[in-house]
Amino acid sequence: GVDNAGVKKGDTVVVLGCGPIGLSVIKWLILKNVSRIIAVDQIPYRLNHADSYKGVETVNIKDHDDTGEYIKEITHGGADVVIDCVGMDGVMTTFEKIETMLKLQGGSKSAIEISSQCIKKGGTIMMVGVYGGRYNMFPLGDFFARNITLKMGQCPAQAYMPKILDMIKNGEYDPTDIITHKLSLSEGKYAYDIFDTKSDNCIKVILKP
Repeated sequence: GVDNAGVKKGDTVVVLGCGPIGLSVIKWLILKNVSRIIAVDQIPYRLNHADSYKGVETVNIKDHDDTGEYIKEITHGGADVVIDCVGMDGVMTTFEKIETMLKLQGGSKSAIEISSQCIKKGGTIMMVGVYGGRYNMFPLGDFFARNITLKMGQCPAQAYMPKILDMIKNGEYDPTDIITHKLSLSEGKYAYDIFDTKSDNCIKVILKP
């Protein structure tokens, strides 16, 4: 996501979602020496983890009536890059819940809407969060009018694994800090439950036989 977004040294980057993917994105942004990282979520323990990384600012969406406009204001016109690590699991409006039940919508588009507000003119939005089917009221006109580049897609993991494994072995990158639970394979159901319900301060679970 960081590579595909074309992140450069000195950029201001907003990361939407502080789950395992969002936290990993933040760690890669730090290695890129970006100027400013703003991490956004609504779950305090995940924001606290993001805040533990040096230089990272955090924003709780529950603290603001309009998170996108707030970020646009504090960045003086918007971020250079927004990386959406939320996808369809964002907070759904009542209307979106009804649409999703009727299969007219693929889930929440709250992260897309925040992205459309807090990106600067000519900026890039990278979607690594998973989205479902079609989406009503997609802010296409907002993106078009401001010359926004949209990028998205799944990670080509096999292409990155050798490089990342070498970085881990050389002590250049440590992915283990996001692991909050190590459980046996027989506890898999419990592991999925606490991750899904975001309970017991769960961020990332490792299952071992």
